[in-house]
Amino acid sequence: MFNKEEILKNVTDNDEKLLYAKSLDKAMLTAKRHEPAFTTFFDPFKLDRFKKLLGYTEIKVVDYGGFDEAERRMIGFFPDYYDWDKAEFPITPVEISFTRFSKTLTHRDFLGSVLGLGITREKVGDIIVEDERAIVFAETSIADYIAANLEYVGHTKIKTCILESYAPPEKEAVEKKITVASLRLDAVLSGCFNISRTKVSDLIKGEKAYINWLAADSPSKQLCEGDIITLRGSGRAVLKEINGKTKKDRFLITVEIFK
Repeated sequence: MFNKEEILKNVTDNDEKLLYAKSLDKAMLTAKRHEPAFTTFFDPFKLDRFKKLLGYTEIKVVDYGGFDEAERRMIGFFPDYYDWDKAEFPITPVEISFTRFSKTLTHRDFLGSVLGLGITREKVGDIIVEDERAIVFAETSIADYIAANLEYVGHTKIKTCILESYAPPEKEAVEKKITVASLRLDAVLSGCFNISRTKVSDLIKGEKAYINWLAADSPSKQLCEGDIITLRGSGRAVLKEINGKTKKDRFLITVEIFK
């Protein structure tokens, strides 16, 4: 059913190849035993690439990250006749709470502390930071370990507990038309988030910007309709439509912005 060598032949990164190989083993397990199997967490870029490499398959291939809008997601493989449910994914939300008088804690702080327990990145999904807590979506097999052993985030004393479920508030999306000098990444990000192109360029060079979940390496990268662009700390936008040019030779584009 699956030809691993053929699927993986153009994957040059060793870590990526290992991730895909393990995931193909899970898929083959489902095909052979007719039972569900699940991968570890994928980042959006690797998830998209793996699904394209996998192509058509006779088993069901479903991705989920603990909530519908999650970026980091597991893949579940199910027999084609199987009536699957999101609750079957081995994902558990762990709440990490702290007092409002503590130092401001960031996503990086929480991730670093969790990984400091000896946990690898692929075992951890999205981390949602709120006013006095964070929710870590973890592989169920290590959720209890995190809750039992995590005592500090940075120098801040924290408390942990396992949640039965958690649904983050929906992000509001705003669609609007803007004009930009060009379809370069720095120009579009600047127009979307009202930040100067100089500052945007510095952020891009500091690897704070992404195109379709892949870190952007140049402010001059040209965008196309459908591209998803992210500027860490500002938000995400989708270039929905290129509507032509204005009389001043600027591009009129339609974007959907999530903050």
